[in-house]
Amino acid sequence: MPCLKMWKRLLLLLLSVLVMTGCAIGTKAANQSQNKSDTPKSNVTVIKETKGAPLKPAEGKIMTVQLNSGYAMPVLGLGTWTQNNTNAAESVYVALKNGYRLIDTARYYGNEKGVGEGLKRAIADGIVKREDVFITSKIMPGNYDNAAAAIDASLKDLQLDYLDLMLIHQPGSNDKAVYQAMEQGVKEGKLRSIGISNYYTKQQVDEVLSYAKITPAVIQNENHIYYQNTALQNYVKQYGIVIECWYPFGGRGNTKDSFENKTIVEIANAHGKTPAQVILRWQVQAGYVTVPGSANPEHIVENIAVFDFALSAEEMERIAELNRQRRYENW
Repeated sequence: MPCLKMWKRLLLLLLSVLVMTGCAIGTKAANQSQNKSDTPKSNVTVIKETKGAPLKPAEGKIMTVQLNSGYAMPVLGLGTWTQNNTNAAESVYVALKNGYRLIDTARYYGNEKGVGEGLKRAIADGIVKREDVFITSKIMPGNYDNAAAAIDASLKDLQLDYLDLMLIHQPGSNDKAVYQAMEQGVKEGKLRSIGISNYYTKQQVDEVLSYAKITPAVIQNENHIYYQNTALQNYVKQYGIVIECWYPFGGRGNTKDSFENKTIVEIANAHGKTPAQVILRWQVQAGYVTVPGSANPEHIVENIAVFDFALSAEEMERIAELNRQRRYENW
């Protein structure tokens, strides 16, 4: 009998412990559930930078870079070199319809009227508003003696009240006067940002900086996998100057060199992308602005589809190793 009573007591004690433990667990789970349901949902999306994470444009917006002038510039746009007015009007319209918000032209190209018509049509069709689009043009050497008139001529042909960016097309004999005319254009509200093109060395940039009252916002140069000129990019960062790339594929007649490069093809296959998309992704990810030119609607659409994947650090390094300091042009 004493043994039986002792076993009953032990059994009751064990049951009590189990009941108390179960209650505690249940209470903790209930509290956790309550705390979770009571936590208000934040309206702020926190984006953390992670290695290899895709750089995607914000919803309804195109990925941009902030210029030292205070304006935002899309990091990828449409180049229009070699296009006549008819082709430029159509390619600009197609580009804007497919998400582009940066269009690059120049007085020398002879297609500013076409670019203006393409933009006008896109605005009329409700695709964009003027303030949504970043338009760049350049003063050509033949107009350096009267840069102020060249600015007005570009605005007239483009049918615009202002240009988002005006560049000196290439070094000349009176760059200072041309640059000062662009600075005056900023004061008059005709130009929002100004810069230079085809200036490749620290010495050339320093000369402009020596007389510039408004620091150049952009330097547009030849830049591709075989000519990366990272030394210039690193140097001008201290001034907040952005490098923009023309000839991202090496230019017409030379694209095969880039598109058939073994490294580029391997990376493209790994991501299910085209060589062109990998090259453009590399430029954007490396901190450049790039303006691939095309009048082919399929290529225009292809070229902007670079924000849904990212290159790894290893892939970026492999492309960096392709640099040969080799330019295709001597402008």
